[in-house]
Amino acid sequence: MTWEQAKADAQETEMAIARLIPQDQVANIDQHESGSLFSCDETRHQWTGITYVTLAPGSDVEGIVKEMQGRLDEVLRTSTDFKVTSYRDMFDDYTVEAQARASAEAYLFGADDDKVISIESWSVCFTLPEGVYPGGKF
Repeated sequence: MTWEQAKADAQETEMAIARLIPQDQVANIDQHESGSLFSCDETRHQWTGITYVTLAPGSDVEGIVKEMQGRLDEVLRTSTDFKVTSYRDMFDDYTVEAQARASAEAYLFGADDDKVISIESWSVCFTLPEGVYPGGKF
């Protein structure tokens, strides 16, 4: 897999997660065009990126995140590819993580503030072509 394909797949899944939010609760979706590379091991990397979903005024962020988790659980109910868990982060915000069972691929979503949900992604691991420096924006 190329880094471009890993990025495209991760961004596509970020948008699929964003679509779990009822459309009448979405004011804006901002998927960042570029991300960064993290090391998986000595030879492989993974792409990481983020999408922000600004909610309509008056939306209940935690309620929407819990609803997203329920919808994700329904989609993945027959799948053994991902394990979905939830927890309260250090700010006591309800956070959901979908971790691939067979790779480093993962997605994390929860309140960024009282009107924004962030969706973070980590792609499957891949090997960069010879001579490509892993620093900077991808």
